Amino acid sequence: MKQKILLFFLLVFLLVLSPGGVSLQASSSASRREIGQTVAATVTVQQDTERNRREWLTEKQQLQADIHALELESRLLSVRVRRLKEYRSQRLEEIARLRAGLEEMKAIGLELDPYLDELTGRLEELVAHDLPFDRQERELRLRQLRDELNRYDCRLAEKLRRVAEVLKIEAGFGRGFEVSEEDLLLDGAATTVQVLRLGRVGLYYLTLDGEQAGWFNRTTGHWEALPRTYHEAVKEALRMALKQRAFDLVRLPVSAGGGQP
Repeated sequence: MKQKILLFFLLVFLLVLSPGGVSLQASSSASRREIGQTVAATVTVQQDTERNRREWLTEKQQLQADIHALELESRLLSVRVRRLKEYRSQRLEEIARLRAGLEEMKAIGLELDPYLDELTGRLEELVAHDLPFDRQERELRLRQLRDELNRYDCRLAEKLRRVAEVLKIEAGFGRGFEVSEEDLLLDGAATTVQVLRLGRVGLYYLTLDGEQAGWFNRTTGHWEALPRTYHEAVKEALRMALKQRAFDLVRLPVSAGGGQP
């Protein structure tokens, strides 16, 4: 029995010392290296996978944020598009109204231009036959108005504005009163007098010494002396116009059919 055991260990020893045994040992070492390389490669793959996973998660979060922002922008744009459609519809209606208004204004303009010319002619006739106050200024104003109407480059709206302006001025003369100092030809001599204008009702004068009073007779178109019974009334009217006394009723002549006070 002991001999068999010794023989077994001898054979093992020989196998270890033999070239085949060395080869077996070398093969084991190579396998360990391969296993180590495989493990290292596996670890590298796991590290790369983890890094890619983190990068993907970051990218996913960014994409989700971008998608959310795009959804908000899409809703906002939808609202804006709807409102713009409503605005467009409103603007189209407004444009249609304006076009209709323009057509109407063109039609009115065809009638308005000759009417303004006719109205200016009436104003010229009014001033020519009106009481002789501010005659030069009023005639100059009308000449300028006529020049404006005859200008080819003057727009219809500007013509209308100018005519309305002159009408307003002339209408204003029919209200209130005015006192001025003028030189009138009385009895063939230039005489300085105070002239009282009561709207368009009448013009009255009083000499500076208060001895003579008169009025402008529309019928005759001349300045004429008034009877002495009216002198005090003219004086009182002048004082009231100059705010030298309280307003009160006075009796003054106006032109009648025969031109007599």
